[in-house]
Amino acid sequence: MADRFKARARTATVAEKPALWKTMTAIWPPYDDYQKRTAREIPLVILERI
Repeated sequence: MADRFKARARTATVAEKPALWKTMTAIWPPYDDYQKRTAREIPLVILERI
C-alpha cells in the first residue's frame, strides 16, 4: 500500500531541476523525447510533507 500523507506541492527550482530530471528520465526515458517535441518547459513538481 502506498504511503499517504498531507503535502504541499511546489515547482522545482531552476537549481533543483537538472538533478531531478536526470533521475526522472532514468526511470522513464520517454520524458526526454516528450520535452524535445514541445516548446514549453515541462515542470517538475515536488511534494513536501506538512
